[in-house]
Amino acid sequence: MGARLVNFLEWLENWFLRFPKTLIFLMLMLCVVSVYYAVHNLRIDTDTTKILSNKLPFLQDRERFLKAFPQDNEAIWVVIDAPIPERTSEALNYLKNKFSQDAQNIQSIFIPGEGKFFERHGLLYLDLERLHELVNTLAEAQPFIGTLADDNNLSSLFSIIERAITTTTEDRKLPVDLNPLLEKISNAIQAVIKDENYQLSWQQLIFGENEALLTTQRYMLLKPKLDFTAVQPSEVALNSIRAIVETAKTQFPDVRVRLTGEVVLENDELESIEQSTLIASSISLLLVCLLLLIGLKSVRLVLITFTLLVIGLALTAGFATLAVGHLNLISISFTVLYIGISDDFTVQILLRYRELQQQNLTQAQALAEAIRKVGPSITLCAITTSAGFFAFIPTAYVAVSELGVIAGGGMVIALIVSLIMLPSLLMLFPLNPAKVQAEQNIFPQWVYHFPIQHRIAIKWSALVLTLAGAMLLTQVRFDFNPLNLRDPESESLSTFRELLEKKNLSPLTLTTLANSKQEVLNTVQKLEALDSVESVVTIFNFFPNNQEEKLTIMQDLSLILGLYITSFPPLIEDSLERNEQALKHFIASMDRSLAANPSKPRAENLHRLLGDLQRLMEVLGKLPLEERAARLTQLQWNLLGTLSESMNRLLMGLQADIVTLSKLPGDVAERWLNPEGIYRIQVFPKKNLNDQENLKEFIADVRTVAPHATDLPVIFLESGNAVVSAFQEALIYALTTIFLVVLVIHRSLKDTVLILLPLLIMAIFTGASTVLLDIAFNFANIIAIPLLLGLGVNSGIYIMHRLHSMPNKEQDVLKTSTAKGVILANLTTLCSFVSMAFSPHLGLASMGLLLTIGLTLIILISLLVLPAFACKPAGH
Repeated sequence: MGARLVNFLEWLENWFLRFPKTLIFLMLMLCVVSVYYAVHNLRIDTDTTKILSNKLPFLQDRERFLKAFPQDNEAIWVVIDAPIPERTSEALNYLKNKFSQDAQNIQSIFIPGEGKFFERHGLLYLDLERLHELVNTLAEAQPFIGTLADDNNLSSLFSIIERAITTTTEDRKLPVDLNPLLEKISNAIQAVIKDENYQLSWQQLIFGENEALLTTQRYMLLKPKLDFTAVQPSEVALNSIRAIVETAKTQFPDVRVRLTGEVVLENDELESIEQSTLIASSISLLLVCLLLLIGLKSVRLVLITFTLLVIGLALTAGFATLAVGHLNLISISFTVLYIGISDDFTVQILLRYRELQQQNLTQAQALAEAIRKVGPSITLCAITTSAGFFAFIPTAYVAVSELGVIAGGGMVIALIVSLIMLPSLLMLFPLNPAKVQAEQNIFPQWVYHFPIQHRIAIKWSALVLTLAGAMLLTQVRFDFNPLNLRDPESESLSTFRELLEKKNLSPLTLTTLANSKQEVLNTVQKLEALDSVESVVTIFNFFPNNQEEKLTIMQDLSLILGLYITSFPPLIEDSLERNEQALKHFIASMDRSLAANPSKPRAENLHRLLGDLQRLMEVLGKLPLEERAARLTQLQWNLLGTLSESMNRLLMGLQADIVTLSKLPGDVAERWLNPEGIYRIQVFPKKNLNDQENLKEFIADVRTVAPHATDLPVIFLESGNAVVSAFQEALIYALTTIFLVVLVIHRSLKDTVLILLPLLIMAIFTGASTVLLDIAFNFANIIAIPLLLGLGVNSGIYIMHRLHSMPNKEQDVLKTSTAKGVILANLTTLCSFVSMAFSPHLGLASMGLLLTIGLTLIILISLLVLPAFACKPAGH
């Protein structure tokens, strides 16, 4: 460091030390102004769509898509599972009504396949063959339907089943196979015996349990109102939605309701980070305090250190407000980066100050000499670290670019605070020289001599390990899937992954746009030929095939069923006496039938049903009249409660007409064809996109047909590529800038290489460790790179400056306050992050582990490898 800088620092400190109280007062007033300005002007922008430059091509593709079809952007998936389709629909309608009343937090609600249109035209979407089967079954079951339409109760059901059991023609009088019906009746009876809930699904019996139209899992899309000025933009809306969901769970205890989607995943991720870091942060703060107390050996110095950190953070907040105006989800971490690096400056000055006092220098002499000796090195550290952060400004990673501005400026502020406030505070609150005693060596003498005595072995070992580590760097990988960072136990993530396993319900699909019908048809034909594509959906999928033929079939069925049945009647409550009589008559008929023909088809199910009915009669006989009536009413509801809705749904479906574009519901049509005539083509993957290789293959295949295809899979992949590219650019800029700054100031290529040695070896070893431990770089742990960059450079600067200031390079640098400062500063930073390694949030856990590895390597390389390369034994 040049003599001019040393002279300037001496003059600066001599001038400042004359007015410590005035300086402290002015600095505190500046902090108040800075905090006030930040509180009233610093915004929080947590919109994740802004973390990358909107000039990137894949984001422009995404913007075009969202401009044309914004309906489902940032939507919440409400996934509903119930034992039977009717129960699913009931819960779905309940939730829809409740959500509709919450206009303050919910912009829109969309339920695929729901509404009057699909109730009326749903049968048209069946295959022609399946429709024929359904019509034939219902035509044969006309007597059953007519009987229950006239008298919808338990007695009528048992009488019809009795005739079906005793007839010689198998299953000719029922709209369903008899065996499944007998099994479900047995289940319903057992539930009544146990006083449990159970409902028979007539939709599943009529249409078949595997019919896609009657799934027991449904979902709706909610578009919440987000507040991007809050740390958690969706928090208010989600709390309201979750309150409604909890009410629904109480109302429908047998129904499972879950929330997922990017909005919920991001909110849960932030909550997971907050929860997992709350206790960890408390533990980390305690560990940092203990370390500082052990290292500085003074409560007063620890308090001064924390005072300087608070002042620096207050001033940096004002700078961030002035320079950027807002914090994003990444730049909000500047506090951690600031604490991690800036305390280096304070620690180095304080330890040198203590060391000089132990040499019997006066308070003023020790303070002035500490600034003179340490000031040049911390100034260089501030310059190189700031340069490292500023190197991120030109990259396309806007979030880190803004972090670079704030953190780079923060390092300059930290330097100014350390050079101005620290001497002033020490002047007012000095250490008592009488209490500053010479420190005893903690380790045996050979430990301090180890780097020099074994320098040859250390240098060769470092060289070999570095080369081996460099070879492993070719296997370093980046995990671009943000799902892999989140807590795998969270409901939102487990639900999202579950949906990914369903080929036609995957939330990770691709979308491309077309300007004409012919372009849509041509694109669909090419996409459907791809091996990785399961299906392609466009607005033309909502126009059923063979509509006229299907309508003719349905009209014939209407005539067979009887046009007088326009709606199916609800259940008719019957008397206890009639219900018991019907049960007894049914039991007797079954008994006679089985006795007459014990080997007849369905005998096993009939025997089981007969046994269940007999047990039911035994249970009923032990109950009071009121409870007996309630149990039989419950049995009637269990068996026939869904029949009326199922038949009305069927009857509504028989009233279908030709589906045209004008008849499609508006909220459906607008999702596939916008007013400007732009068509949406949605592509579903054949393979499970939980696998990263499947996701890459899916995107690559679709892009051969539609180069501008977009949506979440592309955002995941291309965001990862953009982040990796941004960090590669930034690291090249940073290392080049740091190299030139150090070279210009030291005017020695050798010293420059030695100063950067800890950083370079640490970077190679850390990268190699990710390969050996199978840790991928990701959106979370890659943020650790700027911190490790700054600390790695700083440690090299401190050690080399101390070695240059020692009269004999063979002296033990490990005994000095500089080495202790490197250890203490890196250990305090390590303690701030090591607890992250145990977080359930996998992104935080990988960041904590990576920082632990990197910081440990910095300490070892700075104190063992660097002295081995820099020092020579006497006589050389």
